[in-house]
Amino acid sequence: MRVLFVPELYRPDDATANGTLNDAVELVAEWLDIDPHLHVYWLLAPPEVADYDPEYVLADRDRVTLVGAEPFLHGHEHEDAFSETGYTEAQFRAVEEAIFDPTSYVDVAVDQQVTGRYDLYKWLHRLGGGPDAAVRPTELVGYVHDLRLPFKRHGRELPDDAPMKAELSAAAVADGLWFKAGVDAERMREYGTALLREEFLDDLLDGALETGSPLDFADFEEEYAAVPELLHVAGSGWGKKNLDVVLDAAETLHREFGIRTLMTNMDPIPDGFAAREFVDAVPECSREEYDDALRRGDLTICASDHETMPRTPFEQAASGQVLVVRDEPWAYDCVPEDYRLAGGLEELEAIAVRAVRNWDEAVAENRRMVERVREVRGPEQCGRRTYRDLAERVERRVSGFEGSGIREDVEAAVSTFDGRVPLDDLRKRVAERADDCTVTDLVYALRSLGYRDAGNPGTPVFVRSTE
Repeated sequence: MRVLFVPELYRPDDATANGTLNDAVELVAEWLDIDPHLHVYWLLAPPEVADYDPEYVLADRDRVTLVGAEPFLHGHEHEDAFSETGYTEAQFRAVEEAIFDPTSYVDVAVDQQVTGRYDLYKWLHRLGGGPDAAVRPTELVGYVHDLRLPFKRHGRELPDDAPMKAELSAAAVADGLWFKAGVDAERMREYGTALLREEFLDDLLDGALETGSPLDFADFEEEYAAVPELLHVAGSGWGKKNLDVVLDAAETLHREFGIRTLMTNMDPIPDGFAAREFVDAVPECSREEYDDALRRGDLTICASDHETMPRTPFEQAASGQVLVVRDEPWAYDCVPEDYRLAGGLEELEAIAVRAVRNWDEAVAENRRMVERVREVRGPEQCGRRTYRDLAERVERRVSGFEGSGIREDVEAAVSTFDGRVPLDDLRKRVAERADDCTVTDLVYALRSLGYRDAGNPGTPVFVRSTE
């Protein structure tokens, strides 16, 4: 099986700072372990453009190919406004040159972009043989990272609910949908009738998959302080985070218990927060500084209006920082429904104070919550459920393959090989017997004859499934 993954980089110049890509890397790592014959292609900005090492996206392995091309409006002062926008001619040409020119193919494309999906679909369909193929060349999965809905910050960037309409329209083109969080699937059903017929929406969502956002808990040490001394406020300063509420609570914790606050942010710390006497601030925080803060912190407060399977607060909780969280629907994709450290925005300060006064009980509650997060967001669980979806999409097409004479021509040509069948050589030999057939028909004829892709780079080599 060959999969093309297209992550959205909402921080286009700093790839490793994107939760979208972090999730994707975790999933791909699990897929490679599950299936020793899988090959994954990334369509990403080149490493020198997005500041990452190929090793970070596992492209130092034979079964992972990095297809690098500059994204839309790269280098422009407003490139961040188009981080979810695809695709450019350069990207499409890179896909053609890296994948299809060596006579390869894409079984499933996993697309995190919000716009351009129809163009990607057309391009992969055409390169795979289009209507001449006996089965659909490529199935396209829309991977919803953070649905642009009217109550969210990025859902209000344009008037008349345009962000939501754009994302729902793109979803309608996909063969299937993956949602990082269940709350977004529920909200899409709620808001989607403004644009899509209810029957169509039901069909679209009934087969959707909730992937979870994988967190490798082996990266964190869940160790708790005997007495809390440090509140760790991590992440962006966006308005939805309600940092004023968090810092007011921090001031109370300092006044009553002497607890100091450590603020970490990949960007500058918002004006006024870092200047408070009880705050130690680390603006433009490196990964090393953030990891150190995870080890040092004892307590954290998440007051966000909305999140979609956020990473930071649960990395903090898994590191032994007791999490006080806002009682909003998004939280319960991770925390237990009866989590005793959740409350309304105006209650968070009192809950934090109570947690400090009853520290052993708060630690026990946080431990219970982390166990729940392990179940929902463990990489193995997330990897298995998404891989199963990919494999089923391929198996359905193998079962439905009707190659007429192509299967017989491929079977005859295969008999001239010594057991290892390079796809480009097979194409030439089949062309001697019949009109040139599509790469898709070659692949599915081989699969129907009991051959599998070895997963090698470049032109695929097929071998007997028992080998």
